[in-house]
Amino acid sequence: MGLLKKLIIGFFLLIVIGVVAVFGVQYYYLNAYDQVLVEGKTETVSGDVFYLSNVLEPGKYYITAESEGTVEKIVILDENGNVLTESEMESMIYGSSQPFQVRVDYKAPMNVDSYEVKVAIYRLVKK
Repeated sequence: MGLLKKLIIGFFLLIVIGVVAVFGVQYYYLNAYDQVLVEGKTETVSGDVFYLSNVLEPGKYYITAESEGTVEKIVILDENGNVLTESEMESMIYGSSQPFQVRVDYKAPMNVDSYEVKVAIYRLVKK
């Protein structure tokens, strides 16, 4: 029984360390780098919509999305439109040595004719 208890505690400890590491890396990038706005857009829309950025140069970027509805996901695409990664959060940090595009999918709120969506893409530049 002692071995099982150690394995369960070790498993949960690894999860906690992983979560702390993810937030620690994000905290580091947001505080050690300046954020230079590359693309930003606010628009009133109706129905489910998406935003597709221009092709971005290689580098580190901080991507944020907001909506009165739901930000379903942020998707990173290569130049050919293939999915590289995606996040179901409203913000993410992404770095690449290849050009890429950002797609943000928004879902409309219930019983609303129009709603506001926002997206901002910042290039992270070392201070």
